[in-house]
Amino acid sequence: MFVKIDRLQFLKKLRIVEKAISENKVKPIIGCVFIKAQDNKMTFYGTNLEITMISSVEANVMEEGTVAFHPELIEEYIKELSDTELSLKVQNGNLIIETEDSATEFSIMNADEYPKLDYSYDEAEKWFTIQGTELLETFEKVKFSAATGSENLAINCIRLEVSDKVARFVTTDTYRMTYLEKPIDNQCELEISIPLNSVEAITKLLKVESLEDIKVMYKKNYVYFISGETEIISRIIELSYPNYKGILQGATYNKKFIIKNNEFSKILKRVQIFVKNNTDAKNGALLEFKKERLLINGTSNIAKVVEDFPIEYEGDNLKISLNVKFLLEFMQNLDNEKNIIVELKEANSSVKIIEEGKEDYIYIVMPLALKN
Repeated sequence: MFVKIDRLQFLKKLRIVEKAISENKVKPIIGCVFIKAQDNKMTFYGTNLEITMISSVEANVMEEGTVAFHPELIEEYIKELSDTELSLKVQNGNLIIETEDSATEFSIMNADEYPKLDYSYDEAEKWFTIQGTELLETFEKVKFSAATGSENLAINCIRLEVSDKVARFVTTDTYRMTYLEKPIDNQCELEISIPLNSVEAITKLLKVESLEDIKVMYKKNYVYFISGETEIISRIIELSYPNYKGILQGATYNKKFIIKNNEFSKILKRVQIFVKNNTDAKNGALLEFKKERLLINGTSNIAKVVEDFPIEYEGDNLKISLNVKFLLEFMQNLDNEKNIIVELKEANSSVKIIEEGKEDYIYIVMPLALKN
């Protein structure tokens, strides 16, 4: 392989595909970036076998070929160069990178051992388009409440369901659930579960790389995110997802309070200082609703706090124990200057939280057991 390529383009593509790479001690080749130089184009590949990222760029290919290498040192080196163009050559089992005034050699892996990544989204019938910024915002708003352990694989994901020109994103860890709706332009019927690890990799990429008009497609147990010369392919989780619609539609509430998000967040952050290491109920605080007032009690092994403040409250008096960290994780995604509405029923019933006037982004959280 012998190629000349723009340095910044090489660095950009390298940084895209390495988001899919993770260390694999059993099969070290998986921890490599794989490059194919062909037809005056360099195609970069990164995979952990669950998610694959592919990105291409034009290059002056003088000799076609492939190469596989661990990217960390090469990225660090190329980042410090000031040259416009790089020359890359595979020679005597090494990757040689040359500029006008320097030449370096890097060890490479056997490219023939790299997994054969044979994907095709031709004839995919289920698809819709979303902007990269929108997808990033959506993933950030829902992924925090997904189950993080692989022991509960069915909910270690973002659930994506599309119908009637609406995309619905759902996560749950059984203690709480987040639901978000997003209007889309075309009619599509889709129900898939995207692994949380894939979501995290895509989120990392979208934070540093602006992808426009991402086409989301599904075909044969894979979901594809296609934007220009960049392709992201992820396996889906083929397990039944909990009946979240029953939770959303079946829950009833007879108590409600309204408060500005910023004000409530500041109070909860103060309480969290005391309850984050509580051995009885980590992050748990007691909320006592009375007419037009809310008392929040938080304790640790060595200290306690009581917050007493006025609220707009409708309903009978109520004592309920809630996870403060869970509340804050949702509220940080809301507009600080807007009111939030919290709906309740009993001490052992679920709690619903929304931003006032926005029923398309809903948070359901279960209470903790009350201590006698």
